[in-house]
Formats: sequence, C-alpha cells, structure tokens
Amino acid sequence: MSNFFQKPENALKRCEELIHVGQKDAALVVLDNVIKSKRHRQWTPILEDIIKKLLSLCTESRQPRRAKDGLIHYRGIASANPAGPESILKVVTSFLSDGEKAVLEAESKAGLGAEAVANLADLEAEQTPETMMLSVLSNDLSDTGRADRDNYVQWLRFLWESYRACLEVLKNNSKLEDLYADTAKKTFDFCVRYKRKTEFRRLKDLLKTHLQNAPHAHLAATAGSDASLRLKVDVRVEQLNAATQLDLWQLAFESAEELHSIISHPANRKAFKSKVMMTYYDKISQVFWVSENYLFHACAMQKIYNITEKQRAREVAKGESTRDKANQSLQVLASQLVLGALAVPHHAHRAGYEFETSDPEKDKHQRMSALVGHNHHIPHRKNVISDVVQRNVLSLVFPELAGLYTLLEGEFDPLSLGDKFKAMLQFIEGHSDLAKYAAPLKKTVLLKLVQQLGCVYQTLQIADFAKLAGFMSLHDSEKLIVEFVARGQVSVRLDHKNGTLNYGDHAFEGDRMRSQLTNFGKGLQGVLSLVQTDLKIEARRQKAEAFKQLSESLDDERKMMIRRRQQIEERKEEVEREMALKLIEDDKRKKEEEEVRRLTEEQRKEDEQRRREADKKQKDKEEKELAEKKRLKEQLDALKVQDKKNKAAGLPAELKVGEEDDEEELKKIDKTALMQAKKEQEEKLKREAEERVALSVQKLDHLERARRESERDLLQQLFVTQKEEDKIRWERESKQFMENHKKKFEEDKKKKGSLVRMSSDRTAYESLLMKRREEDFERAKVQYREQVRKEKAKAKKEREDKERREREEAERKQAEEEEKRRIFEEERRKREEQRAALDAATEKQRAREAEIEAKQAAQ
Repeated sequence: MSNFFQKPENALKRCEELIHVGQKDAALVVLDNVIKSKRHRQWTPILEDIIKKLLSLCTESRQPRRAKDGLIHYRGIASANPAGPESILKVVTSFLSDGEKAVLEAESKAGLGAEAVANLADLEAEQTPETMMLSVLSNDLSDTGRADRDNYVQWLRFLWESYRACLEVLKNNSKLEDLYADTAKKTFDFCVRYKRKTEFRRLKDLLKTHLQNAPHAHLAATAGSDASLRLKVDVRVEQLNAATQLDLWQLAFESAEELHSIISHPANRKAFKSKVMMTYYDKISQVFWVSENYLFHACAMQKIYNITEKQRAREVAKGESTRDKANQSLQVLASQLVLGALAVPHHAHRAGYEFETSDPEKDKHQRMSALVGHNHHIPHRKNVISDVVQRNVLSLVFPELAGLYTLLEGEFDPLSLGDKFKAMLQFIEGHSDLAKYAAPLKKTVLLKLVQQLGCVYQTLQIADFAKLAGFMSLHDSEKLIVEFVARGQVSVRLDHKNGTLNYGDHAFEGDRMRSQLTNFGKGLQGVLSLVQTDLKIEARRQKAEAFKQLSESLDDERKMMIRRRQQIEERKEEVEREMALKLIEDDKRKKEEEEVRRLTEEQRKEDEQRRREADKKQKDKEEKELAEKKRLKEQLDALKVQDKKNKAAGLPAELKVGEEDDEEELKKIDKTALMQAKKEQEEKLKREAEERVALSVQKLDHLERARRESERDLLQQLFVTQKEEDKIRWERESKQFMENHKKKFEEDKKKKGSLVRMSSDRTAYESLLMKRREEDFERAKVQYREQVRKEKAKAKKEREDKERREREEAERKQAEEEEKRRIFEEERRKREEQRAALDAATEKQRAREAEIEAKQAAQ
C-alpha cells in the first residue's frame, strides 16, 4: 500500500486511524515518509504537529535513531522559515520532556533511586556479561522487580540517546544556540543525577568536537557574537561544575583548559562578568587541590580574593556596604588564601636540581600557570607569599591565625614552634572552611622545625624531637622526615638504635666522592694562578690583543656583510618583480581570452535555448488544438448517433466531418463551427429527452391511481382471513409446547435418580486423580531443584576454573616481568660500572696531562 499523501493533513488523519486500531508501527512509517518526502519541503504549522506525533511514537517504542533522522529532516525544512527556530524549540523541548517523564515513571514503578544505576558500566552496551548470566540462571518469569529494573535501564538508555541526538541536530546553528546550550545543560544534569561518568566523558568529547568544527572556531567576540560567546562559556562552566561533582578531576582540568582558551582570547577579555571568573577559579582551585598542586591552588585562591576584593570595594564606593562589613566578609577568604600560600611545599635546592625537571614537566607547569593567569612565567612560593604580604591580606585573617605567617616565615624559635602551631592547628581543624589545609600545613611546619633544629643541633634525641613536634604523631613525623631526606630538603639520619636524629651529610658520601676530583682540580687551578702570576698576566695580554684586533676589523666585516646582504636583497627583488609582472600579464591575457569564450558560448546557448522553447511552445499549441478538435468531432458523432428522430437533417457542407479520418483534413476544419454544431445538437437532444420524461410521468401517475382503487376491497378481506388463521395456529402451538415440557420433566427426574447413586464413586475417583497429580507435581519440583543445583554448581566450577587460569596467567606474566626487570637492572649495573671505570680512566689521564703540563711550565 502506498504511503504517499498529497496533503500532510491526510497523513496525520491516517496516522490517528492506524493508532486507533493498534498499528503504531505503520503509523510511524506514514509520518516518517511525510517528513522525508521532497514534496513537503516548505514549512507549515501542520508539519510541526506531524513531527511531534512522530517523536511521541518514537518515545513510546524507544527508537532514538528514527527520532534523530526525523529531527534532522525537520531542521532542514524549518530552518529556512522565520518561524522555524521557534518551532524547533517547541519540538525538541516536547521530545525531551516526554523522555524525562517516561524515565521518572519507570523509576517510580521500579521503586529505585538514581543511585541504583550508578554501578551500571555503560548505557550504550546492549547486554553485559552479568545480565546474560542472570538471564540464563534465572528461569522465574514472574520476577516483576527485575523486569521493572530492566525497563528502567532501557528508558535511561533512550533518554541518553535522545540527548545526544538533539545535540547533534542543534550543533553549529546560530539560530538554535540557546536551545543547544539548554540541551547541553540538561545532559550534564542527567550525568550528575544518575552518576554517569562514562557518558560524561563521551559528552565532553562530543561538545569539544562541535566546538572545533564550529564555523568561527577562534571564538572572538565580535559585534554580533557576544550572546553566542556567553552561551559557549555557560556550557563550559556547567561542564566544569559537572566534572567536579562527579569527581572526574582529569576531565575537570581539560574542561578548565577549554574554558580558559575561550576566556583568554584577546578579543574576549572584557566580555565576561566577574561571576563567570569566580566560578572558573573556584573549580580550578578544587582541581588543583585534589591533584595536590598546592602552588597553583594558592594562585587560583589569589585570583578569587582579588575579584572578591574588587567587588567589595565597589560596594563600599557605592555606599551599599561599609568597610567593616566588607572586611568581615573577606575574613574567611583571606584566611584560606594565607593558609593555601603557606601550605605550598618548599622546593629542594641541591646540586643538579635544575636538570631534574624535564621538558614535559616544564610544559605541564606552564599550562597550569596559564590557567591561573600567569602566562609569561611559572609562579613560585615566594612570589605568592610576597603578594599576600603586599596586599595586606594578613590583617584580614582570623585573629587566631594572625601570627602564623610570622611563625613560619619570620621567627627562628624551634623550641616553641610546635607548641605555638598546635594551638593554631586546633582552630584550623575546628573550622569547616579551613580544615582541609591542616594536613599540608603540618608538613610545612614539620619541615621548618627540622630545618631550624638542624641549624642548632648536630644530634637530637628522638624523644625530645617528639615533644617538639607534638602537633602530629611520631610515626607520621618519621615518614615525612624520610620524604624530606629523599627530596634533598634536609640532611638528617634516624638512628633508632641509639634513639637519636643525626644531622649532617652521612647519607651522601657517594655524592661527595663523585665530585672530589673536580673540586681537587679546581683547587689546583686556583693555587697555580696564585703561584705563577706571569702566566696570568700573559693570558690577559693575549686576550686584550685579540679583542683589539677583533674591534678593528669588526666595522669592516659588518659593512661588507651589510653590502652583500643589500646586493642579495636587490637581486631577489628584481627577479621577483620580473616574475610578478610576467605572471600578471599572463593572467590578464588568459582572463581576456576566457571571458571572450565565455560570452560567445553564453550567447550561443541563449539563442539555442530561445529557439527550442519557441518550437516547443508552437508544437504544444498545435497538438492541443488538434486534440481539442478530435474530441469535439467524437462528441458530435456520438450525439448524431443518439439522434434517431432527425436522420435526414445533416450539417452544412463545410461541417460534414463524420467521415473525416485524416488529420490533415481535420486541421482544415474550423473549431468554432464544430463547437456551435455540438452545442445545437446537445440542446436538441435535451429538449426531446425532457418531452419524453414528461409523458412517462403522466402515464405512470394514471396507472398507479387505477391500481390502488381496484385493490382496496381485496386488502380488507385478506386482513380478516389472516387474523383467524393466526389465532388457530397460536393455540395449537401452545398446547404442543406444554405437552413436550411435561414429558421432558418426567424424563429428567428418572435420569437424576440413576445418577445420584454414582456420587460416591465420582468423589473417590476425583480424590484418586488429585493425589496422583500432586505426586507428579512433587516429583517434577524435586527434579527442577536438582537441575538448578547442578547448573549453579557447574557455573561456580567454570567461574573458579576461569579465575584459576587468570591467576596463573597473571603469575606467569609477573614472573616474566620480574625476570625482564632483573636482566635490565643487571645490564644497567654493568653499564654504570663501565661508565665509572671510563670516568676514572679519563680523570687519571687528565691528571697525568696536567702534571706533564705543570712540569713543562716549570722548566
């Protein structure tokens, strides 16, 4: 059956009829064909009703792909109409709201919350191994709870696919950017509500692809793109919020980079309000805190404080607030900034440290620096602290923390450092907004304490150290001291045998031996310069002469290089000028020739087109006129055949066309004469037909009157006779019915008496049959339980075998890796020994050569 409809209204009516009889799939096909048809490419309000009905059916049948195809075709239809964007907004909003309602209904029916699907690995996976095994082992079809859960998951999968489809349909369209942003925010809320981390990763990649494929990927804020830019920023801000709520910190960092790439564009710096920047720096500070990048966390907090301070200053200038209230509102933020800056760990400053930071690590730090506004340099701890001091942030912190900066950065009092910090630590841990800074501050204070003690003591009892570091346990202190030593921040050794802390370089004898020859060589060179002063004077004289000669010839060399460079540039410019003139002349000549050919060809095509159109119009006109004459001739001949009363009368001589069969002869006949003859013949036949009808009506009227007059008496007699016969028949049939009824009653009584005697036998047979069926049921139930037990045991055995094989494979791989690591360590050790031997030989050779040179110089 064809699904083509000339009008969309008819298709909508047909769809309602199919839905009424339960054929929703057929109705869906009808609407799909209308939307995809090339005949309905002009937008009308009825098409909006059709696409809404199509999406409603797709929602009921959970077909997101068909819904996406329909939305794509409808977008192509509606985008060219001024009312199209508003229509697309209504359609998409209705579609998503239907999906969200369906999910909420399935959630309430299953009796589950959003946390029930948090452990579901992937919504796009049709079946997981767990669900397949559950479907095999569970044969109870009455498990309505599991069915409701599966239905809930299916609706969640449909809603996710619907969000993705809508984002694909609405992407990179300037008229639909508001709807695109709202849909993206709804999708983020979906991921956060149902803890969908895998889907959030896909959504983030999808939005990033849309942003990269946008027509204006540079995102510069021009006169007409401010609203568009703000929408893009709002979407990235929501993405950053969702990433932090889902604890996806790597994705949060990437989202912050995307947002920063938009904000940091030179044309966009003044296009955002402080609220957006506050949200950005707040989230990026959380990301840096979780990743333990305390330096950049402090930089982000510094930006937040600066923005907040400016806002409070504007409020005070406008008279909306007082300075005391503004300072009171900044107290928590100032305390957080100071604690964050002081919690930044100190870097090590040992030999070779500058070479430990590789280029990838440096690039990473530069990227993070750019995120917090340091585009040209990487910030340091001392820069952040000095900025805090210069801005007088220390005066706004809580009174309990007023001496913390002086304690850590100004005073040198290792014996009371721990006690003073312990009181401040209790306040920090008791304050909800400052409690997270307690752990890194403990590290910083412990490092400060160990360093100050190293300046005073060479050896210290561990028990005394534990008293000084009373703000944390001894076990944690020892672990942190080991970390400090490994980083080269302190030189101390824990001696548990004697119970002491020994300061000094005892653990670094290898480093000192490694540089011993170098230091010895430097010392000898210094001694030689003191003993033989004439060599030093001669070297200075030679150097002065070399510099003098260089300065004398430097001007000539510079002039010669400048002159040669000018000659080369002039020659290159001349060649380029000649080539450019030649190319311009060639292009001009080619363009003129091409223009002449194009004009000639266009003129020829236009003439040929006009000639063909004129010939076609003339031919069509002649064909239409000939067809019209043929039709008139056939109609006139048919009328003459009907005219049986006027056979002798004919047409005039020039109109006798009844025998004309040749088209050439037919062309010579006048069309107007044919039409006049046809009209006269039709009027004549109409007049005769009306006269015949009038005579027939009059005759029929007279005949009917005579018939009714003659049958009046006969009908009266027939009625009386029929009445008597009906009465006799009724009495006879009533008597026969009563006799048959009495006879049937007597027969039933006899049959009942014979059946009553068999009632005990029937009862015994029923009990025997029920007992047999109960035994069969119990036997089948035992067999079924035994079969289920065997299947479970088989599945358990297979699972144990699989785990055993995996464990053996893992052990084998681990053994292979250990062997490879052992071989690699052995080779590395051999290479180091060879390198050490080579270095020693080189140093011996260098010392021997130095000794020979010294002897020669002495001679």
